[in-house]
Amino acid sequence: MIISTRYLYVALTSCLLALTGCMDITGRGPAPLARVVTPSEPQTYSRVGQVYCMRGWLGIFSTGMDTLAEKIDKEVGAPAVSVANEEWYTLREWIVAKHQEGKINEPLVLLGHSYGADDMIRVAKFIQDKGITVDLMILLDPVTPPAIPTNVKRCLVIYKSRPATDWYPAWRGVPTEAEDPKITMLTNIDLRKTDVGWDTSVVDHINIEKVASVHNMVMEEIKKYCPTRESWSQQNHQPSATVPHISAQRAPSGPASQ
Repeated sequence: MIISTRYLYVALTSCLLALTGCMDITGRGPAPLARVVTPSEPQTYSRVGQVYCMRGWLGIFSTGMDTLAEKIDKEVGAPAVSVANEEWYTLREWIVAKHQEGKINEPLVLLGHSYGADDMIRVAKFIQDKGITVDLMILLDPVTPPAIPTNVKRCLVIYKSRPATDWYPAWRGVPTEAEDPKITMLTNIDLRKTDVGWDTSVVDHINIEKVASVHNMVMEEIKKYCPTRESWSQQNHQPSATVPHISAQRAPSGPASQ
């Protein structure tokens, strides 16, 4: 049955965690969350913000989210880190704790792929109850997404529909809905139907987060919500920090590639 599929994944996940002694099965270790909130060299970032990119199911898939986080960090110039899917509970508690400490006071950006996209919505819902705003959420091929909560200002969904198989709630990408469209600015982009200026025929669920042109779309959106430190300082009437050697760069454009 369709409804039971998610529970099947949860049951399988539980078994895997039990067999591995509830240890990290990705080989990556815990995500370095502190590096985003309190980077060791904040002056090297030309843009403000804290960006979290979540992998898909079990954290063993969606390796392109690691690459995307690195591009955001180095090419866009906003602090970013990749998070494994099974760490979403940790991430939501981390954001709340750091917000209460006054360390999250720049634009908060949440990204996710596949079930990682679904769980990023759950992270946003959890922190909503703590009065925390998500400035930008970007979802790549969400599978069974809940409605976007009202603490999310802007949500961009990039997915590719597959009419023959989208009835099955796995290995797919579907649009999302907002709890209140008047509050959350939501855009769903179906790469099968939308002309985005590049060949989308190569895109599927297991590579959408690896496609360079998708990365470009994501990074251009982040630039809109993570302004330069100079602009941010002017908007908030604060002295601007110097940025000695890193500036935001546009990611190379071109045809989609893995």
